[in-house]
Amino acid sequence: MSNTDENLRTPDELAMLEILEPEMKEIIVEGRGDQALLYWFLSCSKPEAEVAVFPVKERVLLDDDVVFAHGHTKGGRGSVITVAEIVEKIHPTGNRVRFVADRDLGALGIDKCPKLQNIFYTDYASMELYFYSEKTIGKMLKVALRGPSSLSPKLVLEAITPVLVSIFIIRSILRSMERPPKLASKVIENLQFTNDGHTLNVREAFSKSCKGVNVDSLVAKYDGVVIPDGLDMRHLIRGHDISGVLVRYITSIHGNLFREDRRHLAKASAMEICLISCLELTDIEGFGLFKSLAEFATTSH
Repeated sequence: MSNTDENLRTPDELAMLEILEPEMKEIIVEGRGDQALLYWFLSCSKPEAEVAVFPVKERVLLDDDVVFAHGHTKGGRGSVITVAEIVEKIHPTGNRVRFVADRDLGALGIDKCPKLQNIFYTDYASMELYFYSEKTIGKMLKVALRGPSSLSPKLVLEAITPVLVSIFIIRSILRSMERPPKLASKVIENLQFTNDGHTLNVREAFSKSCKGVNVDSLVAKYDGVVIPDGLDMRHLIRGHDISGVLVRYITSIHGNLFREDRRHLAKASAMEICLISCLELTDIEGFGLFKSLAEFATTSH
């Protein structure tokens, strides 16, 4: 998994490698967290396969202007999809490189998910949603936090899921604005839970994030969002919000669990790493993304 400047190529050069090095397979992902997870998955499920996994920034030379020209937003996701589009256009039948991108706001029709033969999308909104389950969160609660047997992962999920979905919809509305502001950090940092509910207030979230904007119109858009019947809520959760909201829930209801050697897990970044580390091969190998990656890794040209 070593990454140096020697690995950097333009999208055109990547396409040419389809011809020059057809036997050398690689997967290009959004960031280092995705890289680590997919590298672990392949090393466990297909140890005989030789597949390199790269974060897009450490593999591709790409200007933001090119990403914008392809109709995507700046960042790892936009870069991955843009490079996939360029490579497929140059070499539409190539089987040397595959790209992996999050669906993000695709469930609400905001983020584009072009259908390309060389790209795989996450089954849900993002890679982090693979650890959003009773089993994985239960393991974290019992092993990492040494929580009591009475602390039910099912109840934890039931408490935080509506909050995560609300934040996801708020973010989607902010993204649709002419000059998209970021969600104010205090919306999650100041969030409190009780045995009866939570303190998230949609109007306050917009007010804190958008100064000088008609908040009533934003709240009206929020109220007008219709979630399709039967849609799995994991399509409506931003992955990086999970650890932050989960920390706020545990701090509010079971704050004593973040004592002593577990204190560092009260940081969202550490909690996210902990949750990913709690994943087991059997938790993910049945999902469409990982089936596709396993097939790609072992299919001969």
